Amino acid sequence: MTRFLLLALCFLSISVAHAARPPVPMEVQAEDGERIPVLVLEPEGDAANPPVAVLLHGLTRKKEDWLSDTEPTYGGGLTEHLLRSGYRVYLLDARLHGARANPDARPGALAKRANKGDTAPYQAMIVDTVRDARALLARVLAKSKPPRVLVAGYSMGAQVGLLVASREPRVTHLVTMVPPHVDPVLGDAAPVNRMGGIQQTWLLLTATRDQFSTEENNQALFKAAPSKRKTRKAFDSEHALPREYLDEVRRWLSEQR
Repeated sequence: MTRFLLLALCFLSISVAHAARPPVPMEVQAEDGERIPVLVLEPEGDAANPPVAVLLHGLTRKKEDWLSDTEPTYGGGLTEHLLRSGYRVYLLDARLHGARANPDARPGALAKRANKGDTAPYQAMIVDTVRDARALLARVLAKSKPPRVLVAGYSMGAQVGLLVASREPRVTHLVTMVPPHVDPVLGDAAPVNRMGGIQQTWLLLTATRDQFSTEENNQALFKAAPSKRKTRKAFDSEHALPREYLDEVRRWLSEQR
């Protein structure tokens, strides 16, 4: 009975701690006037000017992936680590995803159409999401200069993260998990066309049996970035990384202090 009571009190204390700083909804206006739904999570501590992190989800997923400890992203573990490390964290939905979903335009179907040569709808989704992430950054950085500005993304989010960082010198750190290879014919939606702009401190995580990117693709992507502070680690997995990838991200982040 005593053990049960202690466990209950422990669970209650954890729940209260999480409830004390629930995600706060925020809305940003995109270049084209569309609303961008965002969640903001405040860090532990009371730093006046904390580092910031923008997290980007994968294809067919949503911003709440970064609040959940379930596959394929296991994103809650990374978000919790960032908050404990003093980061203010921003989560946003990509175009046609999450709160912005449109039953007439399914992201997975757009990707399949792009693979068959009908690239325009998928390209527009990616390019507009890059613009949305930059609009969020502009809003966040308008009145402050954080010591670090981290952009991190998984799968399609890694694709978007690379494209954002290539255009945003105010981004200081970049983490990309299994970015898919995107044919250069997709122009501004293809990271391979923008790698010359990657100057940030960068961690690239890849998979040896990735269905969406070969070892040659990954090597070429990494080599093309002029950053002098870049690190790459490959996992023996398919596109869905094992949960242990979070340990590598946490270790890398701890070295950036």
